[in-house]
Amino acid sequence: MALRTLRNLNRIKTMAFVPTSRSEVQTWLDRFLAINDTLDVSKLDTVYTKNATVKFGNRPIIQGLENIQNFFVPTWSREELMHHDVDSFDMIDNRIYQECRVTWKVKNDPEKETIVLSAIAVLHLATTGEEKGLVSHAAYYMDGAPLNAALKRSP
Repeated sequence: MALRTLRNLNRIKTMAFVPTSRSEVQTWLDRFLAINDTLDVSKLDTVYTKNATVKFGNRPIIQGLENIQNFFVPTWSREELMHHDVDSFDMIDNRIYQECRVTWKVKNDPEKETIVLSAIAVLHLATTGEEKGLVSHAAYYMDGAPLNAALKRSP
């Protein structure tokens, strides 16, 4: 997928919804990833339910929007750039399966490395109520060692 255009980024303001077609899943993912790529934890309430859970590989599950925001603050505040490029996706029932490449640049990295990692996400969407279309559970899988190394060497 090419870089998201300004037009696609404007979809951030669109209300969450449960996709019912392939093109709607693409639109939903564009919005979800654009919000994450802002590195602004205050916007996560537009993509996660209040009681959402997030799991990264074998790490303990993070429960609740506030805890999810607090989890991302230490890393996102040290990142200059995060950008997702979707390689493939599918939706079965209320679950979106997405394979992507994530590009990062870390602030003050003496090596100024551009880190590109492959990742897979499984996103469960709420299908009823006020939080319909928001992520109720997310599971993310990737080898974060290169990103962690850049964060370690950056003051």
